[in-house]
Amino acid sequence: MSFNAKVLIGVAGLIVIAALAIFLLSSSDEKVIQKLLESGLKAAEEGNADGVIALLSKNYKNGEQTYDGIVKRIRGAVSQRISPARMEGAAMQISGDDADVSVRVIVGALQLRQEFGLRLKLKKENGEWKVTSAEEVGH
Repeated sequence: MSFNAKVLIGVAGLIVIAALAIFLLSSSDEKVIQKLLESGLKAAEEGNADGVIALLSKNYKNGEQTYDGIVKRIRGAVSQRISPARMEGAAMQISGDDADVSVRVIVGALQLRQEFGLRLKLKKENGEWKVTSAEEVGH
């Protein structure tokens, strides 16, 4: 085998290893974020506002709405305890310590059923993913 062929195989191997490492890291972050969102949904379904609020960054900001404003809104919404609740179709884009997530949420059943989309921005803060903004979008 020629020197050029060996170098080419070596470089290709490094690229494969780098791509595999990126996939495994992204896959791990995606699983963590998915689990985080599911725990927030479960907390909301159980009427546990503090469990939902724990997902938020203290730096939360969505337009004029700050952390304090969203906390009040969550406390009011969660107190209604609409169930069942489920998430569908989570699509994630992760870049380093930032993530964009789009998900469809379905709460209630029959006549009380509501369905809406959420676009979330998350940031890894002190090793944990936290929601830094959230907006409702059409489904």
